[in-house]
Amino acid sequence: MGYRICVIGLGLMGASLCGALRGFRGARIVGMDVLGDVRERAERSGLVDFAATNAGDAIEGSDLVVFCVYAHNIPEMIGEHARRFRRGAVVSDICGVKGALYARLEGLLPDDVDYVGIHPMAGRERDGFDNADPAIYENSGMIITPLPRSKPEGVSLMREMAEHIGASRIAVTPPEEHDAIIAYTSDLMHIASAGLCMDFHPGMTPAHAAGAFRDCTRVADINAGAWTELLMSNRRHVLERLDIYMNNLSRVREALASGDERELFSLLDAAGGNKREMLAR
Repeated sequence: MGYRICVIGLGLMGASLCGALRGFRGARIVGMDVLGDVRERAERSGLVDFAATNAGDAIEGSDLVVFCVYAHNIPEMIGEHARRFRRGAVVSDICGVKGALYARLEGLLPDDVDYVGIHPMAGRERDGFDNADPAIYENSGMIITPLPRSKPEGVSLMREMAEHIGASRIAVTPPEEHDAIIAYTSDLMHIASAGLCMDFHPGMTPAHAAGAFRDCTRVADINAGAWTELLMSNRRHVLERLDIYMNNLSRVREALASGDERELFSLLDAAGGNKREMLAR
């Protein structure tokens, strides 16, 4: 038997991953989704070689298993099908918050199964199989988040996979540090974008909006269910970053309210310098 990869969940990220994995180690790609029409379309489109009707059948015999479903579903699925994981298999997930998930995985996986999570820094505003496109992973970032028990071989496999699907920026980051960083680079950005769209000027038209509006509000067209789970799962780190952000906004407001041009200039100048430092990195 050749190499076999199983992807659980054929939404935007999972279906796109199946397509991007074509040719990786000559693998047979097996997908699984709870929706029958999605399974049928995944097979017809060639994104998968076979679509299983349940997670156990997809997992069994797979060398690599990647969960592309909501985090709260993963421990239950692993616990239910623990005996069906192939000895020596590597298991992963693409979830955006790691700490809360990994705490629930303790003791569920067999000792002869490795676990190395990943977080692809890729995607689109619109979710679902219909929006799948393997190209979303090209020139993207990939964070590999090993557990203390993860083997070097498993980490190497995920780096190899990341390079195959087109990731150009790869980092290996412990789960807790990952969650703290992502609270700023992703979670806070979505909150800020959503906040800008919780109210808007009734007189605006397309003529009034340009690049700044587009860039600052792009991710506000949000999957509310998925992001509620993500933000709640990472709320300790998110609250820390949100407090800092709100304090900075308050400083800008106070400078405006008091007519303090020097303070306003200083705040904006510092922000510009920080942005230039980020770009230099």
